[in-house]
Amino acid sequence: MNISNPYRKEPLGERQGIPYFSEADFYTKNYEKISQDHLAVFEKEGRNPNIEEGLWVELEDSTATLLDKYAQPGDKILDVGVGLGRLLSRFGRLERYGMDISWEYLEYTRKTGIEVCFSRIEDMPYRKDYFDLITCTDVLEHVLDLNLALTRILEVLKPGGTLIVRVPYRENLALYLEADYPYRYVHLRNFDEYGLELLFTRVFDCRFLESQTAGYLASPRTLRVILPLSRWNRITEILSSFSKTFLKPFYKHVLHALYYPIDINVVIQKPG
Repeated sequence: MNISNPYRKEPLGERQGIPYFSEADFYTKNYEKISQDHLAVFEKEGRNPNIEEGLWVELEDSTATLLDKYAQPGDKILDVGVGLGRLLSRFGRLERYGMDISWEYLEYTRKTGIEVCFSRIEDMPYRKDYFDLITCTDVLEHVLDLNLALTRILEVLKPGGTLIVRVPYRENLALYLEADYPYRYVHLRNFDEYGLELLFTRVFDCRFLESQTAGYLASPRTLRVILPLSRWNRITEILSSFSKTFLKPFYKHVLHALYYPIDINVVIQKPG
Protein backbone atom coordinates (compact mmCIF):
# COMPACT_ATOMS: atom_id res chain seq x y z
CA MET A 1 0.00 0.00 0.00
CA ASN A 2 1.43 3.39 -0.99
CA ILE A 3 -0.86 6.19 0.19
CA SER A 4 1.69 8.96 -0.41
CA ASN A 5 5.12 9.17 -1.95
CA PRO A 6 7.49 8.11 0.84
CA TYR A 7 10.68 9.20 -0.91
CA ARG A 8 12.47 12.49 -0.49
CA LYS A 9 14.48 12.12 -3.71
CA GLU A 10 14.19 10.58 -7.13
CA PRO A 11 15.57 7.06 -7.57
CA LEU A 12 18.62 6.47 -9.72
CA GLY A 13 16.47 4.06 -11.71
CA GLU A 14 14.27 1.00 -11.45
CA ARG A 15 14.82 -2.72 -11.86
CA GLN A 16 11.75 -4.85 -12.42
CA GLY A 17 9.66 -2.08 -10.89
CA ILE A 18 11.81 -1.73 -7.76
CA PRO A 19 13.42 1.72 -7.31
CA TYR A 20 17.09 1.89 -6.41
CA PHE A 21 18.94 4.69 -4.66
CA SER A 22 22.44 3.17 -4.40
CA GLU A 23 24.86 1.96 -7.03
CA ALA A 24 26.45 -1.46 -6.71
CA ASP A 25 29.84 -1.41 -5.00
CA PHE A 26 32.20 -3.74 -3.12
CA TYR A 27 29.90 -3.79 -0.09
CA THR A 28 26.62 -4.50 -1.88
CA LYS A 29 28.29 -7.17 -4.03
CA ASN A 30 29.54 -8.92 -0.88
CA TYR A 31 26.04 -8.93 0.58
CA GLU A 32 24.53 -10.02 -2.74
CA LYS A 33 26.76 -13.09 -2.62
CA ILE A 34 25.55 -13.91 0.91
CA SER A 35 21.91 -13.58 -0.10
CA GLN A 36 22.38 -15.63 -3.27
CA ASP A 37 23.97 -18.46 -1.29
CA HIS A 38 21.13 -18.26 1.23
CA LEU A 39 18.39 -18.35 -1.40
CA ALA A 40 20.03 -21.17 -3.35
CA VAL A 41 19.56 -23.42 -0.31
CA PHE A 42 16.23 -21.88 0.73
CA GLU A 43 14.61 -22.44 -2.67
CA LYS A 44 15.93 -25.99 -2.92
CA GLU A 45 15.52 -27.19 0.67
CA GLY A 46 13.26 -24.60 2.32
CA ARG A 47 15.79 -23.67 5.01
CA ASN A 48 18.37 -21.05 5.89
CA PRO A 49 21.89 -22.56 5.68
CA ASN A 50 23.19 -20.12 8.30
CA ILE A 51 20.71 -20.77 11.10
CA GLU A 52 18.49 -23.61 12.29
CA GLU A 53 14.83 -22.92 11.42
CA GLY A 54 13.55 -23.25 14.99
CA LEU A 55 16.07 -20.69 16.20
CA TRP A 56 15.27 -18.35 13.32
CA VAL A 57 11.59 -18.46 14.23
CA GLU A 58 12.36 -17.95 17.92
CA LEU A 59 14.39 -14.84 17.16
CA GLU A 60 11.71 -13.45 14.86
CA ASP A 61 9.05 -14.18 17.48
CA SER A 62 10.99 -12.16 20.06
CA THR A 63 10.95 -9.08 17.82
CA ALA A 64 7.37 -9.62 16.65
CA THR A 65 6.18 -9.68 20.27
CA LEU A 66 7.70 -6.24 20.83
CA LEU A 67 6.27 -4.96 17.57
CA ASP A 68 2.82 -6.16 18.64
CA LYS A 69 3.27 -4.20 21.86
CA TYR A 70 4.22 -0.88 20.27
CA ALA A 71 2.45 -0.87 16.86
CA GLN A 72 -0.94 0.71 16.25
CA PRO A 73 -3.18 -0.23 13.30
CA GLY A 74 -2.33 1.85 10.24
CA ASP A 75 1.13 2.87 11.46
CA LYS A 76 3.76 3.40 8.80
CA ILE A 77 6.60 0.94 9.42
CA LEU A 78 9.98 0.57 7.75
CA ASP A 79 12.06 -2.59 8.03
CA VAL A 80 15.70 -1.68 7.39
CA GLY A 81 17.25 -4.83 5.97
CA VAL A 82 13.89 -6.39 5.17
CA GLY A 83 15.36 -9.63 3.80
CA LEU A 84 12.57 -12.05 2.86
CA GLY A 85 9.97 -9.93 4.62
CA ARG A 86 9.24 -12.59 7.22
CA LEU A 87 8.82 -10.14 10.10
CA LEU A 88 6.59 -7.64 8.30
CA SER A 89 4.52 -10.41 6.71
CA ARG A 90 2.91 -10.86 10.14
CA PHE A 91 1.67 -7.27 10.26
CA GLY A 92 -0.76 -6.72 7.42
CA ARG A 93 -2.59 -4.10 9.50
CA LEU A 94 0.40 -1.76 9.11
CA GLU A 95 1.53 0.32 6.13
CA ARG A 96 4.71 -1.63 5.36
CA TYR A 97 7.96 -0.57 3.68
CA GLY A 98 11.25 -2.40 3.36
CA MET A 99 14.73 -1.61 2.11
CA ASP A 100 17.65 -3.94 1.42
CA ILE A 101 20.76 -4.31 -0.73
CA SER A 102 19.86 -7.69 -2.20
CA TRP A 103 17.84 -7.69 -5.40
CA GLU A 104 16.92 -11.33 -4.86
CA TYR A 105 15.48 -10.59 -1.42
CA LEU A 106 13.59 -7.56 -2.67
CA GLU A 107 12.04 -9.38 -5.63
CA TYR A 108 10.85 -12.10 -3.26
CA THR A 109 9.56 -9.67 -0.61
CA ARG A 110 7.66 -7.42 -3.00
CA LYS A 111 5.38 -10.38 -3.79
CA THR A 112 4.18 -10.29 -0.16
CA GLY A 113 2.72 -6.78 -0.57
CA ILE A 114 5.53 -4.84 1.10
CA GLU A 115 6.65 -1.63 -0.66
CA VAL A 116 10.40 -2.12 -1.22
CA CYS A 117 13.45 -0.30 -2.50
CA PHE A 118 17.14 -1.02 -3.02
CA SER A 119 19.32 1.29 -0.91
CA ARG A 120 22.24 1.31 1.44
CA ILE A 121 21.42 2.91 4.78
CA GLU A 122 23.91 5.69 4.04
CA ASP A 123 21.75 6.65 1.03
CA MET A 124 18.48 6.52 3.00
CA PRO A 125 15.86 7.67 0.48
CA TYR A 126 12.79 8.21 2.66
CA ARG A 127 11.28 11.48 3.79
CA LYS A 128 12.30 12.94 7.12
CA ASP A 129 10.07 12.07 10.10
CA TYR A 130 7.96 9.76 7.93
CA PHE A 131 7.65 6.49 9.88
CA ASP A 132 5.86 5.71 13.13
CA LEU A 133 7.93 2.57 13.63
CA ILE A 134 11.22 1.24 12.30
CA THR A 135 12.59 -2.26 12.74
CA CYS A 136 16.21 -3.15 12.08
CA THR A 137 17.13 -6.78 12.70
CA ASP A 138 20.41 -8.54 11.87
CA VAL A 139 21.77 -5.38 10.25
CA LEU A 140 23.77 -3.12 12.56
CA GLU A 141 26.45 -5.76 13.11
CA HIS A 142 27.14 -5.56 9.35
CA VAL A 143 27.35 -1.82 8.64
CA LEU A 144 30.68 -0.08 8.07
CA ASP A 145 29.78 3.15 9.90
CA LEU A 146 27.43 2.42 12.81
CA ASN A 147 26.85 6.02 13.89
CA LEU A 148 26.12 7.20 10.36
CA ALA A 149 23.70 4.31 9.82
CA LEU A 150 21.78 5.14 12.99
CA THR A 151 21.73 8.84 12.12
CA ARG A 152 20.08 8.04 8.79
CA ILE A 153 17.58 5.66 10.40
CA LEU A 154 16.55 8.11 13.11
CA GLU A 155 16.15 10.93 10.57
CA VAL A 156 13.19 9.15 8.94
CA LEU A 157 11.53 8.17 12.24
CA LYS A 158 8.86 10.54 13.54
CA PRO A 159 9.54 12.44 16.77
CA GLY A 160 8.25 10.17 19.52
CA GLY A 161 8.42 7.19 17.14
CA THR A 162 9.72 3.76 18.07
CA LEU A 163 12.81 1.96 16.79
CA ILE A 164 13.18 -1.77 17.49
CA VAL A 165 16.66 -3.16 16.92
CA ARG A 166 17.81 -6.77 17.14
CA VAL A 167 21.52 -7.60 17.04
CA PRO A 168 23.81 -10.45 18.12
CA TYR A 169 24.50 -10.50 21.86
CA ARG A 170 28.13 -10.65 23.05
CA GLU A 171 29.09 -12.63 19.99
CA ASN A 172 32.55 -14.15 19.60
CA LEU A 173 33.74 -12.71 16.27
CA ALA A 174 36.71 -15.03 15.76
CA LEU A 175 34.75 -17.11 13.24
CA TYR A 176 34.68 -14.21 10.75
CA LEU A 177 38.48 -13.92 10.75
CA GLU A 178 39.11 -17.51 9.74
CA ALA A 179 41.07 -17.82 6.49
CA ASP A 180 38.47 -20.06 4.87
CA TYR A 181 35.42 -17.99 5.83
CA PRO A 182 33.64 -17.32 2.51
CA TYR A 183 32.74 -13.61 2.90
CA ARG A 184 34.85 -10.55 3.64
CA TYR A 185 32.15 -8.43 5.28
CA VAL A 186 29.82 -10.18 7.71
CA HIS A 187 29.65 -9.27 11.42
CA LEU A 188 31.99 -6.39 12.23
CA ARG A 189 31.12 -5.69 15.88
CA ASN A 190 29.29 -7.12 18.86
CA PHE A 191 26.83 -5.64 21.34
CA ASP A 192 25.50 -5.90 24.87
CA GLU A 193 22.72 -4.12 26.73
CA TYR A 194 25.04 -1.58 28.36
CA GLY A 195 26.77 -0.52 25.17
CA LEU A 196 23.46 -0.24 23.34
CA GLU A 197 21.89 1.89 26.06
CA LEU A 198 24.92 4.18 26.15
CA LEU A 199 24.91 4.46 22.36
CA PHE A 200 21.26 5.43 22.06
CA THR A 201 20.95 7.60 25.16
CA ARG A 202 24.32 9.36 25.19
CA VAL A 203 25.16 9.62 21.49
CA PHE A 204 21.67 9.96 20.01
CA ASP A 205 19.76 11.40 22.99
CA CYS A 206 16.97 8.85 22.64
CA ARG A 207 14.89 7.22 25.33
CA PHE A 208 15.79 3.60 26.06
CA LEU A 209 12.45 1.84 26.66
CA GLU A 210 13.47 -1.80 27.18
CA SER A 211 15.73 -4.66 26.16
CA GLN A 212 15.12 -8.40 25.87
CA THR A 213 17.53 -11.20 25.06
CA ALA A 214 16.48 -14.04 22.77
CA GLY A 215 17.63 -17.25 21.14
CA TYR A 216 18.78 -19.58 23.89
CA LEU A 217 19.97 -22.34 21.58
CA ALA A 218 22.49 -24.82 22.99
CA SER A 219 25.52 -23.03 21.63
CA PRO A 220 28.77 -23.15 23.64
CA ARG A 221 30.92 -20.29 22.37
CA THR A 222 34.19 -22.27 22.49
CA LEU A 223 32.92 -24.83 19.97
CA ARG A 224 31.86 -22.11 17.60
CA VAL A 225 35.39 -20.71 17.50
CA ILE A 226 37.16 -23.96 16.58
CA LEU A 227 34.63 -25.63 14.25
CA PRO A 228 33.78 -24.69 10.65
CA LEU A 229 30.33 -23.18 10.13
CA SER A 230 28.75 -26.21 8.41
CA ARG A 231 29.78 -28.60 11.20
CA TRP A 232 28.79 -26.08 13.86
CA ASN A 233 25.27 -25.81 12.43
CA ARG A 234 24.85 -29.59 12.44
CA ILE A 235 26.03 -29.92 16.06
CA THR A 236 23.63 -27.22 17.28
CA GLU A 237 20.73 -28.92 15.47
CA ILE A 238 21.53 -32.23 17.22
CA LEU A 239 21.90 -30.57 20.63
CA SER A 240 18.68 -28.65 20.21
CA SER A 241 16.75 -31.76 19.11
CA PHE A 242 18.12 -33.80 22.04
CA SER A 243 17.25 -31.11 24.57
CA LYS A 244 13.73 -30.66 23.27
CA THR A 245 13.12 -34.43 23.27
CA PHE A 246 14.60 -35.55 26.59
CA LEU A 247 14.46 -32.35 28.64
CA LYS A 248 11.17 -31.01 27.31
CA PRO A 249 9.55 -29.97 30.64
CA PHE A 250 12.66 -28.01 31.60
CA TYR A 251 13.96 -27.10 28.16
CA LYS A 252 13.68 -23.32 28.41
CA HIS A 253 14.95 -23.22 31.99
CA VAL A 254 17.97 -25.37 31.10
CA LEU A 255 18.89 -23.19 28.15
CA HIS A 256 18.55 -19.95 30.11
CA ALA A 257 20.66 -21.38 32.94
CA LEU A 258 23.47 -22.88 30.86
CA TYR A 259 23.78 -20.82 27.69
CA TYR A 260 24.19 -17.26 26.59
CA PRO A 261 21.39 -15.71 24.53
CA ILE A 262 22.28 -15.30 20.88
CA ASP A 263 20.51 -11.99 20.19
CA ILE A 264 19.23 -8.95 22.02
CA ASN A 265 16.27 -6.71 21.15
CA VAL A 266 16.25 -3.08 22.24
CA VAL A 267 13.36 -0.62 21.97
CA ILE A 268 14.20 3.05 21.48
CA GLN A 269 12.02 6.14 21.39
CA LYS A 270 13.12 9.16 19.36
CA PRO A 271 12.87 12.46 21.23
CA GLY A 272 9.55 14.20 20.66
